[in-house]
Amino acid sequence: MKKFFILLILISVFSSCKKEIDYSDLQEEDIKSEEFDPSLMDINDNDDVAIYLEATGDYPDGAYCADVEYYNPITGTRSTYELDVEVEGGDLVKIDWPNGGWLDETHFTPESISSGEVSFTSDRGYQYTVTLGDFGGGCYSGGSSLQNAVNNDIEKEEQEKADETCPECGFSKFAYDDYCSSCERKLTCPECGDKKSKYDELCYSCERKQREEEESEDEY
Repeated sequence: MKKFFILLILISVFSSCKKEIDYSDLQEEDIKSEEFDPSLMDINDNDDVAIYLEATGDYPDGAYCADVEYYNPITGTRSTYELDVEVEGGDLVKIDWPNGGWLDETHFTPESISSGEVSFTSDRGYQYTVTLGDFGGGCYSGGSSLQNAVNNDIEKEEQEKADETCPECGFSKFAYDDYCSSCERKLTCPECGDKKSKYDELCYSCERKQREEEESEDEY
């Protein structure tokens, strides 16, 4: 019984001497402690990020400055900009535009960015490579330029699509033609080559000429 009480006293003394980790002011011995739990950390700067990354293998949740390379394989546009991005659960989940817009999981599948860099293709087929920088965000250098580049490419592609779509039937046509070959035949007078209604066989001039000729023949 005496030994039991001595053991309890030793445990009590050991527990009272045990240093509690202050996660708002981590020391080197705290990080090496078996009691260290990175999920309880206050992430405030790049040093905190480095500790968390080493302990977990992932970047902590939050906003980061990042170099974002944009490439459109259709137009050949390639540029790099500095923007805010957001990390959640070790994945890149969002790219923020400077005017309040964003590119998120509705436009691409979240990808792991545990290496500090990730590449993905958006729902429009545009390719992005994101390289994480400083923790905390607040970087919008060139953000408007990237957004303008994306918008310009979207407008260009939509215009090209419109130029290659027949306005009469909605099927494909050559960009330099007004209509597809089928609609062009329906809208072209076979007699003189001028435009006509698709519901008429001839244009107005040729129909009038035909009527005049028929009336002239009836007089004889």
